[in-house]
Amino acid sequence: MSGTSTQYKYAVVKIADIDTLLPEDERQSMYHLLNRISELREANGKKYNQYIVVNSDEPYAHDIVGILKKNGHWGPGNNALLPHPISIQQLINEAHQNAIDKGWYDEPRTFGEVIALIHSELSEALEDHRNGRGFTEVWYEGDKPCGIPTELADVVIRIFDVCGYLGIDLETAILEKMTYNASRPRRHGGKKL
Repeated sequence: MSGTSTQYKYAVVKIADIDTLLPEDERQSMYHLLNRISELREANGKKYNQYIVVNSDEPYAHDIVGILKKNGHWGPGNNALLPHPISIQQLINEAHQNAIDKGWYDEPRTFGEVIALIHSELSEALEDHRNGRGFTEVWYEGDKPCGIPTELADVVIRIFDVCGYLGIDLETAILEKMTYNASRPRRHGGKKL
C-alpha cells in the first residue's frame, strides 16, 4: 500500500509486527501516528474504537463473513478478505497456478475436457436448485462450502483456469463484449429464452 487510498476502510497491523519488524525510528513514528489519530478522533467528538480482528485463514472466518453479510457490513468497500482490488488477470493467474500446483496439468488437457468440466459445475448448480436449495444458500460439508453460489464460483474459477492455460485475455474480452452488448437493441433477436 503506498500513498493515500480510499479503497481501504480499515488497516490492521499486529503490534508484534510493529515491535519486531520495524527499526526503532519507524516504530516510534508508527506509535506516534496511532496516538495522533486517537487524539484527533477524540477532538472531533469520536470515541476510541475497538475492533474484533479475524484472520481470513481461520476455519470460522466464513461464519463471521455470514454474520457481517446478514447485518449489511459486507460488500464493495467492506471486503475484509480482499486487502486491495484484484484484477481479473490476477484471479486467472491464481486459479491456473493452483490447478498446476494440484497436479491437474501434469498431463495436457484438451479444450473439450476443460469445457466439459465447466458444464459439470453448472449442472451441479442446477441439481442444487432441483433439490430445493436457495439461490444464496451456502452450507458446509466439513470445511468445504456447497450450494448454488459455490457452484457458480467453481464455474468462474474453471473459466479463469482455462483462460490461464490457453493465454486468453478474458478481462479485455469481457469489457469488449459488455460494450457491444450495451449497444444492442432491447431484447435483440426476439428469442424467448
